Amino acid sequence: MRLPIAYALLAFAAPGLAVAASAATETTPRRPLPQVGGAWVRLNPVPGRPSAGYLEIKGGSKADRLTGVTSPGLRIALHSMTMAGGVMHMATLNGLDVPAGGVARFAEGDNHLMIYGLKPGAAAVPLTLDFASGAKLTTQANVRTAAQAPAMGGMTGHDAH
Repeated sequence: MRLPIAYALLAFAAPGLAVAASAATETTPRRPLPQVGGAWVRLNPVPGRPSAGYLEIKGGSKADRLTGVTSPGLRIALHSMTMAGGVMHMATLNGLDVPAGGVARFAEGDNHLMIYGLKPGAAAVPLTLDFASGAKLTTQANVRTAAQAPAMGGMTGHDAH
């Protein structure tokens, strides 16, 4: 009972202290997390072959690094793709930088997710993105067949790795 009375006396005796304390709490900036959107998966038309996943990550207030993507029952690897002399080269990435306030993409003809174990008939895939900062984001990626997906320069799926 004495504590509320002491607080009330303090508020009347030094009102500036109470205002300053609450103002400091309210103005402490929060660190917005990265956001993920536009997630979808192109189902490989050849059973047993990996499918490709695409999404966009908008960076938060500080730069971060995507270190991995997981989904129950699936194996997912981050991949880069480049063309050199008319030959496609793919390589496993150990992460992808997400700039503060910027955008990092997994897009057709570029960085993408290689998704192993996706069964035909799947309508959506939950994806959990893990970041170096410890942040975790989960999104749903719609699954599209090769016929439902936008044209990708003649490529219908991945045969590598």
